[in-house]
Amino acid sequence: MAASGSYDVVVIGGGITGAGVTRDLSLRGLSVLLLEKGDWGAGTTGASSWMIHGGPRYLEFDWDTTRLSTQDAGYIVTIARNLVYRVVFLIPVLPHDKNNIERMETAMEVYDRFQPLKKAHPHRRLTAAEALQAEPGLTPDLIGAVTMEEWGVDPHRLVFANVQDALVHGARAFNHTRVTELIRDAGKVIGVRYQGPDGTSSEARARVVVNATGPWSPEVAAMAGAKVELRPAKGIHIIYPHRISNFSISAESIDGRDLLMVAHGGFTLLGTTDDDFYGDLDSVDVVEDEVDYLIQGIERVFPSIRDYRPARTTTGVRPTLFKWRRYEDELSRRYEVIDHSGEGADGFISIAGGKLSMYRLMAEETSDAVCRTLGHQAACTTSTQPLPGNESDPEPAAALAARCGIPALAAIKLQTRHGSNSEKVLDEGHTSRILCRCEPVTEAELIYATRHEQVRTLADAFRRVGIAAGPCAGAACILRAAEVVGAELGWSASQRFEAARDFVKGAWLGRAPVLGHAGWAQEELAQGSMRGLMRVDGAR
Repeated sequence: MAASGSYDVVVIGGGITGAGVTRDLSLRGLSVLLLEKGDWGAGTTGASSWMIHGGPRYLEFDWDTTRLSTQDAGYIVTIARNLVYRVVFLIPVLPHDKNNIERMETAMEVYDRFQPLKKAHPHRRLTAAEALQAEPGLTPDLIGAVTMEEWGVDPHRLVFANVQDALVHGARAFNHTRVTELIRDAGKVIGVRYQGPDGTSSEARARVVVNATGPWSPEVAAMAGAKVELRPAKGIHIIYPHRISNFSISAESIDGRDLLMVAHGGFTLLGTTDDDFYGDLDSVDVVEDEVDYLIQGIERVFPSIRDYRPARTTTGVRPTLFKWRRYEDELSRRYEVIDHSGEGADGFISIAGGKLSMYRLMAEETSDAVCRTLGHQAACTTSTQPLPGNESDPEPAAALAARCGIPALAAIKLQTRHGSNSEKVLDEGHTSRILCRCEPVTEAELIYATRHEQVRTLADAFRRVGIAAGPCAGAACILRAAEVVGAELGWSASQRFEAARDFVKGAWLGRAPVLGHAGWAQEELAQGSMRGLMRVDGAR
């Protein structure tokens, strides 16, 4: 795996920003090495609300962020058509809400000015009867509602699409590779030392090093004797393994903060909290109080929420720029590109702050700063260059399903991840077998991901193709997934069992806070079944 050598740029951090920077610089003709200590998009990016949105709430205190977000969202929608889908919100208004129906409609009329930038439709105002007809699960106490349209996206696939395109254009990129030290020559940063997944240490020289590590950016900057000031904010989401409402719904928490219940294709996401975080960034836990806080807030407008059993929680830390005194949810989502040469760290640049829907713009401005440092003249093309799988329109999913002998839903899921490359993915594995019926993933796609998409663990496979993302939470498919991945990576039988065990242990941290009586019973049954299968297979 060694990537020792010299590069124009080394980028540290494989979230959406680091992946975007690597793609941008590669398209400009520079040699780039991207290093990520975990997996692509496994940190803050993957813990997002899975939306490319403008953020109407920022209109109150950060108008420019809303404008930039919607503008860049429009570019992302254009270059990643297969990955995005429309998400329509109902924003119910109840008696005694801080914003009455007239004020809500006024706010949406302002937001409508930005909607064309991201190719979204304007709002509609609904009477109480119309809102209840559209979504019968809403409380009958509402006095009206307004609609709002955003875009949904799988952030893990968006990250890897950027990594994939960077690789096509000459970059090198390694996950599970931790930077341990910045190499310095007097006041200049000239490279990095890093440790690969096998424990081997290597180093790479670079003319510029980019710190795109999100909430970890102060820690990485300190390696260069530089400073990045953040105010990290923890957010959690509750994941339901099916769609529980016709529309996405906006609500208000007990302390007045905005909550969202987002109806994605095959699951529902409820979030998010927004709390200052002072703990270990590599060990962020979800507590039951946070779960209760979210459910209490949405229950006011969607009373039946407690009838649905969540599958798991996710959590992440936002790299919000430092600001004293503001409440967490009022902090700006602005970003800053920092050239640390003024701090005695020439050749070292950080990108901090921002949000998912502005990643392309953040990457462009960071790449501009890198090019200025290198004296390299090249224009940014990421707003028009399609991401892999979007070079042409895919064939109808029904036709793909019929020709390849897979269920139509499996074909649809495949195309949302791979677009026009879907048939090539199926051809790779020479099998149409479905890995798990509750989240229809083909074994061929998992084989392809292991061979070509840097899947090294079952958690990587979860992010890349969605194994164990359905209602079974892996009980029906994780051992088979270990067999498929293990066959590609040369794992022994004991290594396959250990991989499955590691996945279940890792998933447990997100599942435990939402397991009720029925959930504990299912968990015990699944654990018992897995132990039984391991004993049977081990005896063969």
